[in-house]
Amino acid sequence: MAHASTATSPLLLLFLLLYVVAQDGARADAAATLSQGQSLGATDRLVSPGGTFALAFFAPAGGDPSRRYLGVMYAQAKEQTVPWVANRDAPVSAASAYSAAVTASGDLRVLEGDRVAWSTNTSSPLGNVTLAISDDGNLRLMAAGGGGGGQPVLVWQSFDHPGDTFLPGMGITLDRRNGAVSRTLFTSWRSPADPATGDFTLGQDPLGSAQLYIWRRSPGGGNNATYYWRSGQWANTNFVGVPWRSLYVYGFKLNGDASQGNGIISYVFNPYNSSEYRFKLNPDGTETCYMLLGTGEWETVWSQPTTRCQQYNTCGANAACAAGAKGQPVCACLKGFEPRDPAEYGSGNWTQGCVRSAPLTCETNVSGGGDGFTDLPGMKLPNSAAWQTTVGDADSCRQSCLANCSCGAYSYSIGTSCLTWGQDLVDIYKFPDGEGYELHVKVPKSILDTGSKTRRWTTVVVVVIVVVVVLAGCVLLLWKCRRRIKDKLGIAGSREETRLPSLLPVREARHDSSGPQQPDQEEAEGGKKCELPLFPLDVVAAATGDFSNANKLGEGGFGHVYKGRLPGGEEVAVKRLSRSSGQGMEEFKNEVILIAKLQHRNLVKLLGCCIQGEEKILVYEYMPNKSLDAFLFDPARRGLLDWKTRFHIIEGIARGLLYLHRDSRLRVVHRDLKASNILLDRDMNPKISDFGMARIFGGDQNQVNTNRVVGTLGYMSPEYAMEGLFSVRSDVYSFGILILEIVSGQKNSSFHRMEGPINIVGHAWQLWNAGRGEELVDPAVLAAGGAAAALRCVHMALLCVQDHACDRPDIPYVVMALGSDSSVLPMPKPPTFTLQCMSSDRDGLFRDKADESYSACDLTVTMLQGR
Repeated sequence: MAHASTATSPLLLLFLLLYVVAQDGARADAAATLSQGQSLGATDRLVSPGGTFALAFFAPAGGDPSRRYLGVMYAQAKEQTVPWVANRDAPVSAASAYSAAVTASGDLRVLEGDRVAWSTNTSSPLGNVTLAISDDGNLRLMAAGGGGGGQPVLVWQSFDHPGDTFLPGMGITLDRRNGAVSRTLFTSWRSPADPATGDFTLGQDPLGSAQLYIWRRSPGGGNNATYYWRSGQWANTNFVGVPWRSLYVYGFKLNGDASQGNGIISYVFNPYNSSEYRFKLNPDGTETCYMLLGTGEWETVWSQPTTRCQQYNTCGANAACAAGAKGQPVCACLKGFEPRDPAEYGSGNWTQGCVRSAPLTCETNVSGGGDGFTDLPGMKLPNSAAWQTTVGDADSCRQSCLANCSCGAYSYSIGTSCLTWGQDLVDIYKFPDGEGYELHVKVPKSILDTGSKTRRWTTVVVVVIVVVVVLAGCVLLLWKCRRRIKDKLGIAGSREETRLPSLLPVREARHDSSGPQQPDQEEAEGGKKCELPLFPLDVVAAATGDFSNANKLGEGGFGHVYKGRLPGGEEVAVKRLSRSSGQGMEEFKNEVILIAKLQHRNLVKLLGCCIQGEEKILVYEYMPNKSLDAFLFDPARRGLLDWKTRFHIIEGIARGLLYLHRDSRLRVVHRDLKASNILLDRDMNPKISDFGMARIFGGDQNQVNTNRVVGTLGYMSPEYAMEGLFSVRSDVYSFGILILEIVSGQKNSSFHRMEGPINIVGHAWQLWNAGRGEELVDPAVLAAGGAAAALRCVHMALLCVQDHACDRPDIPYVVMALGSDSSVLPMPKPPTFTLQCMSSDRDGLFRDKADESYSACDLTVTMLQGR
């Protein structure tokens, strides 16, 4: 026995030694702080508390393996991603003894032997300085507070000394107080494999216009730099140089007033999931937004400049750049301007720009003379704008520029208010697809008149040519088909049928005192499928009193809705598409196609349509109780909705969604589910309406990425609002918001006056999680004894509005759970994304709205090329 004990003792000691070494290594690897006097070696790491970021020495992927840098990197990304580097211009040798240490004086140093390669150059009289890395990627030196129990004092942080990456929580700041200029600058790497200082720098305009610029260092080196890219003015939700991307939805925001001469202006970036996004200034000069996927890979969300036209002032002053074939720039002088040096343009050199072909008269009331404006839609607004803070509307902005002889152009929008420019207009880009802003350039009226005459003559010539060609083609076609026409006429007269092209088979609806007639015998014998009646315009007009205001039921984003009565006595609701609606035809077609093919008791019934000339009209069954919001958000009528009726409405909406998502022959995602789109019939049965934004899913599709984000802020799911990704669970999110509104009797945007950045989701979670869910329930429901069922619906709503689509239940489960009180609901996850419209944001977005209760969360929005 003694012999056996002696033999095993060395093995046991060896095991214990290896265990201790392993534990020490694990503790070093998992450390989140570095105390004064400690150092970080070649293989050591500091890891943030949540494991998102790490601080360690690294060799750049694809770079010189003998060089080492101290950097902050993403711990969960597949590829090496380093948003901040300490010694980017002073690498240490891999063959040397190198480390990072917090010294006795209170600074962080990168050491190569005894040589100091890099230092924060800080000190703290308080002592006990600690280096820590947080889950936002910020590296901080903190000193112990004075007095024994004081708060730690910030000595230094990496966010104040950025590299090439703009992380959530950072600011792009311009400080112009006391006549001095101080600003945050981001600098690119020299190459993807070399973190040394590169050629491109990004920051705010030092003149205080609140624009972001990218500067390019001159080839000769030194501090000389030229403009490479310009964001354009901030328009409350995006930059005018990036009109299709609503950066506000991503948490991008401007703090401060750019119209003031001094003060602090800062762009901040606080998305709902801060670790997933980053903006990086690449070595080639492009600013790119990346999103971290669940797989650890990075996806490009947005990038500029990616074309030559997006670069700064490609075509020179007073000329606009438009993308031509294969993205090549096409330059053209603005109307009223001509090339400064025509001899140079044969080689494509537009750097000299254009000059006025005739001087301005600086007169406004001269008969036949004076100055006017030529309108340029879809433009990136020029550089060097002046904010006219005292001008309140578009007409006043126009008059202000017209009265100022030195004003060469103006632009007005809700986002930018009134902007004016001098005589030279620099860096103008013509956006594709009609995006951008309208620029009004001042020119002599003589040029406008000349252009009008030219256009008139051109129009006349084109019309004459077209008429001649069409007539010649008709004559030729009749001549070739003369025998067939004669044969047809010999058998029976031709019968013209009215069709709705490219939509559905339709039939004409004829009405007399007995109501709609049956299809003609010829049509029935021919076996034609009659799906949707086509009403004549005179019938629809007569039914609505010629669309009188007395019969108007309401209005939406694409037109007005009227009450009507057909000749047979049937009451109908008539939706008349606005002629000025640029997007209406697409929504009109979509709604006709979908509703005509979908039949369910909880979907509104389409009775027919009318398309004649510019008129596009839909005829629905009439809902005498109008929409849900007319009851729910009206204090005088809310009491009419007892709990039994509210729960009946919730169940009906769920059954309608179940039909759309699973039981219909078309799998449909509504994309704009909200209280105003839920109609109520005479018996308070809910019916889902307004399918203009709906999309049909293929049988094997679970998720789609759209280039056109549409819907209503406040009801949009996070993945749809942020990335354009929608699925049936996007409707589930909107349904969860609806449940909360129905239970509480409050609009989702009515919480912007409360303290704290929360909407109805955050408010409901706080109350429910604290066991105070009854405070959310409408008092009318509590008085009727429906508290228990209402709280179960709140529980279901919180499951439906979870941040990630995969966490939300599908509609079949929702219907099953709502119909059973015995099923146990899972615990919802706390919400982190709340697209909130605070009062300050609302005032900035809608300055011309007098109604204080108006909220941006009620607006239907469209963002082209959204992710």
